[in-house]
Order: sequence, then C-alpha cells, then structure tokens
Amino acid sequence: MQAQYLQDGAIAVSGTVREERFTRIWAGIGWPDRDAGYLCVVGEREDGRYHVLYEHMGGLSELGRAAIEAKDRLLVENIWVDARDAVATSYLRTLEGLCGYEDIPKSDPICPVLTTTCSEMRQHKHDERTAIVVAAPDRITGNFRSALEKTRGVIMAGNLLIHETRCPKLIYTLRQPLDELLKSPVMKALVWVITALEDHKGNDTFQVQETEPWYGNLPKNPS
Repeated sequence: MQAQYLQDGAIAVSGTVREERFTRIWAGIGWPDRDAGYLCVVGEREDGRYHVLYEHMGGLSELGRAAIEAKDRLLVENIWVDARDAVATSYLRTLEGLCGYEDIPKSDPICPVLTTTCSEMRQHKHDERTAIVVAAPDRITGNFRSALEKTRGVIMAGNLLIHETRCPKLIYTLRQPLDELLKSPVMKALVWVITALEDHKGNDTFQVQETEPWYGNLPKNPS
C-alpha cells in the first residue's frame, strides 16, 4: 500500500484492488510486555468508519522502524502511545522523523491534544514529513477496561474494517477471551488510536448490539 495527499486535503491509499480515501490516518502502539509490542495503523474513511490498514509486531527498536515506515508510506500523522512508559515514549520521540510535545519551545502555547494540528507541530520541526508521538489521555490509559468497551461499541456498530491479510494478529487477538484482551499490546494499540479518533470526531454515542461474542462481528474488506 502507498498513500498520497490529494488536493482537497484527503489521503488516498492505493491497495492491490482499489484506491480508498481517508480524512486522516493515525497509529497506536502497545508497548512490549510479556508479548511483543504492536503497531496498528488506522485510517478514518470519509463515511466515518475506520479501516485498520497495517500492523507490525516486535521489540521497541522494531516498532520504531515500523513507525517511521508507516509515517513515510502511509502518511501517518499522529502515533498514540501510553506515555506512562517514559523510556519507550522518549525513545520513540528521538527517532528521525518523529517528535513529541516536549519538542515544542517552552514559550509557545500548546493547545489541547485533540485541537493541536499536525501542521502546527511540524512548523517547529521544519519538516512536513514529521509524525507526532502523542500521549493517550490519562482517562483512557487509567481506565483501559472502559476504553476497551468503547472500542467494542465501534466494532458492534459495524464501524471497524480490518484488512485481514495484512493484519492477521489483530484478527486472531479479537477472538481471544476478555482476560487476554485486557493484557494484550495488540488491543492497547487499537484502543489508543480508536478512542483518539472517536474523541477527535466527537462521537461519544453509538448503538451497541447485545450479541455474543462481540468480537465476532468484523466487517471484511478484500482490498
């Protein structure tokens, strides 16, 4: 897959079958723990649904390389992480082409996370290809079970598409028991980015169908 900006500001991603348009493409990272860490790239389509485009697993250095590749190839603008792991977060922000809020001069006013644009941040880096490593809000990292349930609502509403051939680990993980999901770097990466996209869109309400299991309702996308 390869992404490019269009004149109207949208992002076009070319796949093996067709080209799709997205309003923004963000990523989430679940840090390595007992399992390998996980990078998840999600695009917000023009119809408001989300499309998981790419995944990568590995240690911290591998995730860093994958984040840079996703920034260059898929035009990822924001990378959401759990900043409570200060070592991993700082490492990611030191990589060429990535930055964080501490990189802004102290004299400059910083808007709230969800209203600061990527272009404003990049002006300080003098590099239009810079991706921003953003801390997931404390209310999300500190209430992961609830954030997982919010992501559940997105899935149950049919608003999450997954590129199955490129994201097999995510497909597998979504079918695991809840206890496993709560500890999974895969789910953390997905939850960080989906909740951020939902907050940015201001969409805090959606219809949740009471069917079991909730993770079995995954729209397919062959592209």
